[in-house]
Amino acid sequence: MKESEIIRSLFGKTPPPEDDCYFLAPNRLVTTDSLSEGTHFLHEWSSPAVLAGKLVEVNVSDITASGGVPKECFLNLGLSPHSRQKKWVQTFSKAFRKSLLHYGMKLAGGDTFSSPTTQLTLTVVGTVTKPWLRSGGKPGDYLYVTGDLGQSQLGYQCLKNNWKDRRYQDAIQRHLMPKSRQVLQTPLSRYRIHACMDITDGLIQDAERLALASKGKLKIQVESIPLHPFAVEKLGLDVCLGSGEELELLFLSPQILPNEIHSIPVTMIGQLDAGKPGVQFSKAGIPYIPSERGFLHFAEEE
Repeated sequence: MKESEIIRSLFGKTPPPEDDCYFLAPNRLVTTDSLSEGTHFLHEWSSPAVLAGKLVEVNVSDITASGGVPKECFLNLGLSPHSRQKKWVQTFSKAFRKSLLHYGMKLAGGDTFSSPTTQLTLTVVGTVTKPWLRSGGKPGDYLYVTGDLGQSQLGYQCLKNNWKDRRYQDAIQRHLMPKSRQVLQTPLSRYRIHACMDITDGLIQDAERLALASKGKLKIQVESIPLHPFAVEKLGLDVCLGSGEELELLFLSPQILPNEIHSIPVTMIGQLDAGKPGVQFSKAGIPYIPSERGFLHFAEEE
């Protein structure tokens, strides 16, 4: 089964939620995310400090993409024979506390249990004045993305294929320890943000989710997308378009925004039009269909 089909089966006749967070009126956001050994990381690649930081960042990114600020969290630790060792736990805990301190977050509870493999889950509660929902886009809105794309996938390929060149260090760091764009929450809130999400499964899949939620057609110019040139050189265009775990913000606004906010690039890459919901890429004015969609947790034929 496809991931979307599995999720729909859990909700039955109730439409599943579309957003990065669940909004609890009047001003609360709740999100949860996991890092699973073998799926999201390998111990030989990721130290306990790196895992602690990434676990916090991916959850804070969801709060950010909904326009909020993280406040409290709940941690579930499934510890394997490797990760239940005293040194591992102490290193993880120290880095975890440091990450919470950085965002002013409080650990409010959780659960620990024995597991054959390491399983890390964090649930974060945040506050928000007016949430950014994926469904808020309107025809005519401009599509923006922060930062650049492609390095996370390049970093993954470096680790997988044991590429040692020093030129890959930034990409490896981007994959192992992506950073949320929480620093943009306040300055972006000064603009009219109709819809927003973070890029975790690649631009191809996530732009489609944004388009479906906002019930419009996203027209994206490939030449405008801020792809990292070194990643494109090594992996090719389509692989970079599907690069996941980037944690960049993808959002819709009716306003013309600056090219840089808080020293972070902000690039207009397309526009939302009325029409059948979906994404249409174009390159040199000609429709462009990427050869792949990026990482899928479940194969299409399952």
